[in-house]
Amino acid sequence: MSFFGSLGKKAVEKAYDLASKVEGGRDYLTTAANTVNSLVKGKDPRVYLKPGNVIQFLSRSSGRTIQIVVSKTSNELICDAIGGTGSYYPNAHWLVVCTSNGRYCFHNNYNYLAINNGKIIIIPSTSNEKAPTEAEFRAQDVLGSAQAIYLESVHMPGYFVNFNDAGEPSEDIKLKTKEKFGQFEIQLIAYGPGIQPEKDDPSIEKSDELAPPPYWAAAANASNNPSHTESNPTSS
Repeated sequence: MSFFGSLGKKAVEKAYDLASKVEGGRDYLTTAANTVNSLVKGKDPRVYLKPGNVIQFLSRSSGRTIQIVVSKTSNELICDAIGGTGSYYPNAHWLVVCTSNGRYCFHNNYNYLAINNGKIIIIPSTSNEKAPTEAEFRAQDVLGSAQAIYLESVHMPGYFVNFNDAGEPSEDIKLKTKEKFGQFEIQLIAYGPGIQPEKDDPSIEKSDELAPPPYWAAAANASNNPSHTESNPTSS
């Protein structure tokens, strides 16, 4: 049994708090909670975090997915957590890009999910270019849950992707790893090239909701008609 395998849940929490104060400590301990969670029944969401996979992030606070939309006020691309689930919602599809030390970036049609200056933002960039440093995340496990993760910024340690119950980005995204606002489950949309499918994969539920237009189309419409800046056709 490994050292981490012998740690209890409270011990791992204390170890993580200590690691947050040591440079490089967070990367060293990203497997600690995962080791504890291996005793909890359920599929590890990390199996879907493989290069080229297309996934969705289901927020445990809003019950909806992270998607890119157009701001109602500035016509800029932003994100919220009230997207639909399944293959009909391209605004909420994220291509997994793996970087060094088990870190990840998430890309959607020439845009990266990112955190900068303490805010959740969208950074335009092609997937063929090197991902911006602000777009790199650690996948931290939720202690006691084998099915959820947190997305912590590498660029700004201690800052997490998180949304409130209404699916809006939280004003303060510096969280402790115990809050549901930053907890996400992963839905698989498509496997990347050469990725071996997981056994007993559940099929993605098909929604009866009307799929929204792509956000890039909404942005173009808003540019042509300044008086019309509605951005959230998936709101319910």
